[in-house]
Amino acid sequence: MGNKKAVVLVMLLLISIFTGSCSDSGERAGVVPGVNVSVPDNGYDELESLYDEKKSVDENISTFLNEMTLEEKVGQMLQVERRSISSKDIQKFFIGSVLAAGGSVPEKNTMVEWRKLTDEYKSAAAHTRLGIPLLFAIDAVHGNNNLENTVIYPHNIGLGAGSDSELAGKIAGATALELNAAGIDWNFSPCVAVSNDIRWGRSYESFSENPDLVSIMSIPYITNMQKNGVVACAKHYVADGAVSYGTGDSGYLMDQGNVNINQKDLNDTCLSVYQETINAGVKSIMVSYSSINNEKNHGNKYLLQDRLKDDMGFNGIVISDFEGIHQLKGGSLYDKVILAVDAGIDVLMEASQWRECYEALIEAVGNGDIRTERINDAVARVLRVKMEMGKFENVSSIPANEYSLRNIIHKQIAEEAVLKSLVLLKNKDNIIPFGNNQNIAVIGPAADNIGIQCGGWTKTWQGGMDNEDGRWMSGTTILDGFKELAGKKGHKIITDIAKLEEADIIVAVLGEYPYAEGKGDDDSMDLVNGTALADNERTLKAAYAAKKPIIVILVSGRPRIITDEIDRWDGLVQAWLPGTEGGVIARAFYGDAEFTARLPVTWPRNLEQLPITLYKQSDGYNALFPYGYGLNVKN
Repeated sequence: MGNKKAVVLVMLLLISIFTGSCSDSGERAGVVPGVNVSVPDNGYDELESLYDEKKSVDENISTFLNEMTLEEKVGQMLQVERRSISSKDIQKFFIGSVLAAGGSVPEKNTMVEWRKLTDEYKSAAAHTRLGIPLLFAIDAVHGNNNLENTVIYPHNIGLGAGSDSELAGKIAGATALELNAAGIDWNFSPCVAVSNDIRWGRSYESFSENPDLVSIMSIPYITNMQKNGVVACAKHYVADGAVSYGTGDSGYLMDQGNVNINQKDLNDTCLSVYQETINAGVKSIMVSYSSINNEKNHGNKYLLQDRLKDDMGFNGIVISDFEGIHQLKGGSLYDKVILAVDAGIDVLMEASQWRECYEALIEAVGNGDIRTERINDAVARVLRVKMEMGKFENVSSIPANEYSLRNIIHKQIAEEAVLKSLVLLKNKDNIIPFGNNQNIAVIGPAADNIGIQCGGWTKTWQGGMDNEDGRWMSGTTILDGFKELAGKKGHKIITDIAKLEEADIIVAVLGEYPYAEGKGDDDSMDLVNGTALADNERTLKAAYAAKKPIIVILVSGRPRIITDEIDRWDGLVQAWLPGTEGGVIARAFYGDAEFTARLPVTWPRNLEQLPITLYKQSDGYNALFPYGYGLNVKN
């Protein structure tokens, strides 16, 4: 990259992240200079664009609805996984959006290849009769996490611990810049679940068990993501974090389960968060697989139409979760499509059966099973989002081949987020920060593994681990940071578990295997079983046998049950899932950074205390560590 281009890029990064002013960074679906795409002939004559910048959004929507055929409308109501559809299909069926599910990446997982992929679909849509731009969607839940070797930020639970809403906005802005360069328009983030049971495998996607903190962290994320040209999505509507233990669907323990809840608690703890995101202008909301009082949310007209759209005033897109309508009751897919659309779902997220859904929609309108007014409402919402986000306008975004992955600005934002997420929970005799001339042993399965630091939703759906073939992602590990600072401080770092007798202090870095929804559900939650790393037990046994002061760093997406162990520890730091920049964690141990974070969730003594709510805590709940707990260095 030439010096002039580098300066321009840095200026764009600074302007967007710190002021959120790049509101025109969306790109009209079309051929991007320098990218060769194949555009099929669909047999239609293209019309001169119906979109008129001088008219209001409502006027433009009316113009399109009056011109569109039923087939063109139904196409806008489908979002298809990119491996299940071709650019020729985009033209033939007038598809409105495409997604890349977790792990659905180009053969070469680079920014340039992502841009080629997204441009091919967008170019096909641009050459349909009406040229309605296509939205390309993805789950970028802690950075542009599908792309290899980019910056991965802490998962939401760590950001909730830091409770820095401005920083959440910076992360959104940085992520949006990468998505723009890759040609991605729609991000299924943030998760605004209010989680109350750490056994749920999506706990780390929740900012907090406190709905107020969830709202505080979500709003700047949403607004800055959308100011930078990317549609945000509040998910999963509604009460997905309150599912009852043992009620899971699809073979899971908890995920996609049922919530038995009264209307007041639903309003206070769950719906209130969505009202805040609507007030902040969120453009899309994704429906949860879960159920409320044994009725699947995907078919719950009261929740979707009556509450969300009519009462709460949401005028954006209501989208299903991945093939979520297939879990509805009904003898056929036709019946399920009718139930979901009539309930208020505007866009069906589908893979292998998207054509059947397309045909079912057309047939249902012809049979009078879905009203034309309902179709028009759904399509109007899709068009509104595309227009309000500037997708019909001919503006440009950052060229993919000029985008600098792991640039210094994004790494600095991530490092700040990591340090602000660290919760100091025990510090006996002020063992932290370290003194002078000490030998520090850094051991444990999570000490030197970036994949473990990142957790799920990193390059693949369930994430992955470093191994003999190399690191899962680029970045720095916790051990890297200790080694770097020890050299500067005159300390010796010991990593051989057989030489612990030489250490003055043992830092045992324990953790969990990477996991995402469903597979992360865990009914044990101790340090040995379930999603806990197998070497946690071996590490602790060796540390105890050495009879030296022990500090535990826990790298996990949630608290784990440590009641029987913590009395043997001199220090405990909860690091959550810090992402690719784990090396900065060492700074807090050497006194170069302060511990300022507080627990965004309650830490239970045992499983019998689950589920947890703030209301139970306020009644004298005997937690191991209460919500909001955290020490400063000198406590």
